[in-house]
Amino acid sequence: MYQNMHYSSEKKLSPSKEEYLKAIFLLSEKEEAVRSIDLAVYLGVSKPSVNNAITILQEKGLVVKPLGGEICLTDEGRTQGKRITAKYQLLKQFLVACCKVNEETASKDACKIEHFISDEAVLALEKYCSEIK
Repeated sequence: MYQNMHYSSEKKLSPSKEEYLKAIFLLSEKEEAVRSIDLAVYLGVSKPSVNNAITILQEKGLVVKPLGGEICLTDEGRTQGKRITAKYQLLKQFLVACCKVNEETASKDACKIEHFISDEAVLALEKYCSEIK
């Protein structure tokens, strides 16, 4: 799952901006259009915070948002959003299945770890998890 995703280091994001990108990816999987207010509610942040984050993600070529329009991921944004989400899901699965961490704690911890774990470690973890199934 994760091993086929390539990461562009020139578009390295802060953990906060990765959370925005992951949220946009997840919301876009459920709804046709992602609005700033939807993102603010989903993440529990203010609309000005969303606008600031979207501006940065646009500058990095990861999203497009016409003035007053819906937020759309670019191809690169979708790829990175999918990669971040896959990393989160793998870490959560590992914490629950292998470490017997409860779902809520595993979810919170996976969300924190996903921003700092190396691609090499994620690939090794993915290999390990596939071998124990």
